[in-house]
Amino acid sequence: MRSLRIVGIAFVVLAGGLSSSAWAQTRLSEAEEQDRWLFAPGRIELGAQIGGGWSLDEKNREATEFALLPRLGYVFAEQGHVLPGSFEIVGEPTFLTVFQHQTVYVGGLAALLKYNIRTGTRWTPYLVGGAGLSFASHTNFNFMPEGGLGLQYALSHRSLLGVEWRFQHFSNADISPPNPSLNISLFLFGYSVLY
Repeated sequence: MRSLRIVGIAFVVLAGGLSSSAWAQTRLSEAEEQDRWLFAPGRIELGAQIGGGWSLDEKNREATEFALLPRLGYVFAEQGHVLPGSFEIVGEPTFLTVFQHQTVYVGGLAALLKYNIRTGTRWTPYLVGGAGLSFASHTNFNFMPEGGLGLQYALSHRSLLGVEWRFQHFSNADISPPNPSLNISLFLFGYSVLY
């Protein structure tokens, strides 16, 4: 029984030593990684944003909006001349609830181009713009051009917190009446992980 205890203690000490050695190597890799810019080409951004906003044309259509926007991005190019940064293509499923005279649920998909501005700090400002298609529970099909700007803060070499302001326009381009177009000023908070 005593030899079993000694073997157990030796195993715990050995396992602890190995895990602390692995942890030290991981910490060294993270320190090395901080020298590398987060939005280098080839990185994948996976995250989500949540927020709300209100209509800009309140005289005609007073509305508020709640938004949930998952995000999948791929950084595909970098440039270092005028405004150093990188280009990222983003696919964004759209889940919205619009409160007006009645509650309208909207689902859609947008393709966006995001430009991450390199600052050499933990802060990454960015510009984003693109368009999508959406389907609403009461107004059916809509086009969804949108654009804005944001700021992400690196908590670590992989995780980011962010804030964003975005302008969204909803319209069916008069393909079928009625066309209840809507302009929304949207404020978002998000979390992303980079791979």
